[in-house]
Amino acid sequence: MSGHPAPRAGAPLLEVRGLQTWFPIRAGVLQRPVAWVRAVDGVDLDVPAGRTVALVGESGCGKTTVGRSILRLVEPRAGSVRFAGQDLLALPPGALRALRRQLQIVFQDPMAALDPRFRIGEVVAEGMEAHGIGAGAAERQERAAALLRRVGLAPSLLARYPHELSGGQRQRVCIARALATGPRLLVCDESVSALDVSIQAQILNLLRDLQDELGLAYLFISHDLGVVRHLADRVAVMYLGRIVEEGPAEQVFAEPLHPYTRALLDAVPSLDPAERRFASRVPLAGDVPSPARPPAGCGFHTRCPLAFARCRREAPALLGAGDRTARCFLVEDGAPRPA
Repeated sequence: MSGHPAPRAGAPLLEVRGLQTWFPIRAGVLQRPVAWVRAVDGVDLDVPAGRTVALVGESGCGKTTVGRSILRLVEPRAGSVRFAGQDLLALPPGALRALRRQLQIVFQDPMAALDPRFRIGEVVAEGMEAHGIGAGAAERQERAAALLRRVGLAPSLLARYPHELSGGQRQRVCIARALATGPRLLVCDESVSALDVSIQAQILNLLRDLQDELGLAYLFISHDLGVVRHLADRVAVMYLGRIVEEGPAEQVFAEPLHPYTRALLDAVPSLDPAERRFASRVPLAGDVPSPARPPAGCGFHTRCPLAFARCRREAPALLGAGDRTARCFLVEDGAPRPA
């Protein structure tokens, strides 16, 4: 991990401020924009070096777009994304390409992420070749073999094709490919959701071991709070393009401040009564509103059983509560109170 510029003293490795990513809805012969899908609508997020920040929420809340916007796989409309002190959104293509080796992504579907025409050795070495890592093909294959061993696979798999591997093996290959450029930050986009539960646990353990060994930072994107619970240091809960609660994982799971977070936690299956200790359940009914037509006021008020008149009129700001924040009028001095 040597040779990487360090972020300024006290700063997170990744700092996201005011991130907006909107997509146009086009109509007419000229396909002009007639409306906008506000997929990401003002997100602030920090990821410290060597730590895991989980970004969670239902499908369609914008969390995957956040990850892709950070890496500029889609272009944000506004905001800043600072990595090790450099604003990724302001970098020209050449400088961005050079920095990208330090930021990698692990996608949800490993089969879709791997080119079926390439052998595993070519897949893992692809990033090394693109960034000029290794003196030649032979050295890159040696590095690829070492990476397979690091993720728990036999080097003999280098000669196989993706369809010859199991789902868990393919995801390990994707992780090895991401590690090939020596990154400092991995964006894990639903990276275990397509796997069986037993395989999920193995991949999560692998990610934790790699973090301990290499000092990696993770932005772990997931809809599954049960998975997040075993990996995250901090949790950011996202709804309708905005973060509605953020804080240390243990505190968020023990005492959620936002009604949406409480509803998500109530939906996590558990055989342990101690894990379901909230004084009142918050039922989560209905669907997420369209980000093309977000409701006025608080975005969650159309589904929140605790909503009152002010929620329908005003959009709450993120209210601080010590090391935590929540976008809810019911939060005061760090604790929920009745409506």
